[in-house]
Amino acid sequence: MNGELLRRTEFAALRQLLDALRAGTGSAVALVGEPGIGKTRLITELAAQARTDAVTTVTATGRTDTGLPAISATTPTLVTIDDLHAVDAAHADHAERLIELTATTPVMLVVAYRDRQLSRRAAALLSRAADRGQLTQRRLGPLDLTQTRELLGDRSDLTRVHADGEGNPFYLQLLAAAGAEARTDVHTALLGELAELTDSELRVAQAAAVLRTPGPADLVAAVADLGVTDTLDALDTLTGLDLMRPVHQLPRFAFRHDVVHRFVYAQIEPSHRFATHRRAEAVLLARGAPITQRAHHIARSIDTACPEQLTVLFDAARTTVHTAPAETLEWMETALQFLPEGDDRFYEAQVLLLRAQLLRGRRCDVQELVHTFLPRATRIPGGAFSSTVAVAARVRRIQGRHAEASALVEEGLAALAGTHPPTAVAMHTELAELALDRLDRDAAYQHARKAAGIARLQHDRLGEAAALAQTAMAHLLAMDTTAAERAADAAADLVDTAPDTTIVTNLPGLFLVGATEEALHRFTDAQRHLSRCADQARRTGQRFILPTILTSLGTVELQRGLLGRARRTLDEAAELLEPEGTPTTRATVDALRAVVRFWQDSDGDAATLAEQASSMAQDLTSVAGTTIRCLHANLLIWADEPERGRRLMLAALGGPHMPRIPPSGRSRWYDALAAAALRTGDKADASRWTDLADVSVRGLSGTMQGFLRRTWMRLHAARGEVGPALTAAEQAAECFASRGLDLDLCRTMVAAGTLLVDAGNADEARGWLGRATALAEQCGSARLADRVRRLQNRLAPAAGAIGHSDALTVLTGRERQIADLVSRGMTSVAMAHQLFLSVRTVDTHLGRIYRKLGVANRASLARTVLRSEPVGAVDGRPG
Repeated sequence: MNGELLRRTEFAALRQLLDALRAGTGSAVALVGEPGIGKTRLITELAAQARTDAVTTVTATGRTDTGLPAISATTPTLVTIDDLHAVDAAHADHAERLIELTATTPVMLVVAYRDRQLSRRAAALLSRAADRGQLTQRRLGPLDLTQTRELLGDRSDLTRVHADGEGNPFYLQLLAAAGAEARTDVHTALLGELAELTDSELRVAQAAAVLRTPGPADLVAAVADLGVTDTLDALDTLTGLDLMRPVHQLPRFAFRHDVVHRFVYAQIEPSHRFATHRRAEAVLLARGAPITQRAHHIARSIDTACPEQLTVLFDAARTTVHTAPAETLEWMETALQFLPEGDDRFYEAQVLLLRAQLLRGRRCDVQELVHTFLPRATRIPGGAFSSTVAVAARVRRIQGRHAEASALVEEGLAALAGTHPPTAVAMHTELAELALDRLDRDAAYQHARKAAGIARLQHDRLGEAAALAQTAMAHLLAMDTTAAERAADAAADLVDTAPDTTIVTNLPGLFLVGATEEALHRFTDAQRHLSRCADQARRTGQRFILPTILTSLGTVELQRGLLGRARRTLDEAAELLEPEGTPTTRATVDALRAVVRFWQDSDGDAATLAEQASSMAQDLTSVAGTTIRCLHANLLIWADEPERGRRLMLAALGGPHMPRIPPSGRSRWYDALAAAALRTGDKADASRWTDLADVSVRGLSGTMQGFLRRTWMRLHAARGEVGPALTAAEQAAECFASRGLDLDLCRTMVAAGTLLVDAGNADEARGWLGRATALAEQCGSARLADRVRRLQNRLAPAAGAIGHSDALTVLTGRERQIADLVSRGMTSVAMAHQLFLSVRTVDTHLGRIYRKLGVANRASLARTVLRSEPVGAVDGRPG
């Protein structure tokens, strides 16, 4: 892909200056940026364009030219100087003379340089020229994801590669070529950088690559087998060349990017690499370094005459199996090469290897390995075998293979025989989760209660939190939201006080807390816990659960109306899933991605994605399978295929009473079925769904009531009952706002606005549609924004409308801001954070607002704002 296409904006700006040059006007531009960011490619493309335009072109580079070109132009001339940072100080003044020349002659000068390598003299002269207005400096930033797609093509891991390469074209191409045998231009360029090094400088770079983590100069010197003075001199050169950079406080150094680090390591000759690792192990041992640092070097240079090294590998693997499963894999693969079958450590190595493979999401024959080690379970120390069985069962459940998961847990519990209580917690947790998926409330409660009891006795806070989260889900199945909320609160308290070092040993525990909060429609808490869970899974490389975490997180972000964020989260989940793996998770991800795209209205693939997801879920009778098919059916209802959508939804749910999903999730789908009925003109059918929705939410509160109120709004509106419909809309809006469901809040406001426009009530319609406009923009929903615009176009302009109705004009600007935020369901704490005020100040303002408007509480204030705000009113948020 050429530089012009990747850097359209920058190239267009340079092309304008080139056009001005042809008309006789000179200019000077400096392109500044990181190595590999695209400066050279942009200059090359510009020079090619100039030659095409028959403009005299002179090119030079600071790396190869001893001096800069002397120009005395009478005809338009383009001069490009790449790598200006490499020009020696004796010739730097030539650049200043060329810049001055552009002010009086038809010369266009374009220079490119790395600012970290620019000499003080060159930096000073460029700064003077910029201050005089003779030079324009343009910093080239990283590519965005779209540009990365143009560079690398549409690949399944594009988002990850883009993030790892930090949008730098050079690093992106190296990452994309990882594992390829053919050398690319970027490989050649890096080899060129290494070729400039002396022997001692190269040895220091290689020693730093072997050490991996930034190290002090004396450690690098010892591993490089050089003196400290020589090493410091070499490090000065390496930082001057920007191959390495100081980290934190001197004298620690690291490569400028991990891609460069890996490249340098890969270029070390095998024998020299082996010797350097062995020297590193000896140095670290002498310094009393942690075993996890030593294990890396032992695994790559093991000394079979030193049995203690195998002990280090095992101790390190037991320590890091959750925090660094990829390293555990390497260490145990090394250990197995030197252990005879029959040695107890051989079986422990196999079990640790299996566990690391499971945590990394690798495919392996779990059943066969488990059965191989069952007879030897008691010979494997620390409950390693039984805890690995628990992980294996969890993986099988996530994959939707519930029968295998249940069999593994039963076998594991039998092998455990009460010898390792922490693992018993995990196994009873798995049995509770399997029961919840079957909607077996009693079994779920029994196993969750047992797991919680054992965990409490063992002071296992994460295990107890997971069990309490499942207890909450069992209470929710029984329609006891009070007990469910209480259990969820207790679970959240446990995980919130747990450090990350504990969290990573039981990420599924934290995930269950977040997933339970999602089910209870506590979306702010769910987003916080699931985000933490995803961050730790990424950091530690526990890929087996990351797609599941991201799926739940994407669901929460979608519910909250964070469409852009939800799309990125779900796209990341899709990249992590193998095409042939975990059909339930893949189908769920694709169904959710379809919904996001539908509301964003960004492209035409929503229907195709939803159809594919529904097809994958066709034979799934689990709650997840039912939900996938309902999401597809709901999209059809929204997209004006109500009859087909109604038919598919009922088939997925198992009939009008929806036996295949928990009671707490039914009101959403009754709302959708009522909408489908009304779109086909069947008010009687809509009335039936409304009555069933009413029954489904008895004993429930919050958002579940919101869907019922919106269903009543639709039915009242269809009957021409404007007043009751508007009251139901206000109640639904309060429910959605209180839990931060901005997308459903916006949809409700649009529906209420439609009702009022149809009824000819322009003033109230403006209030509802004004808030809907702000929410649609906030959510990033082009579809809803377009719907609002079309409704607003049907309204006659309000005579003399200047902002707010009389009811709100008594408020100060700050009070108006706070009133607007209250109408969107924000708490005093959240408002204080957004407005940079104290909570006490916010509450004082609220008291004044209540007195001025004669309202008693937040709900009444929100209704007043909704009824009063006209189209185009200020949103009340900074910016």
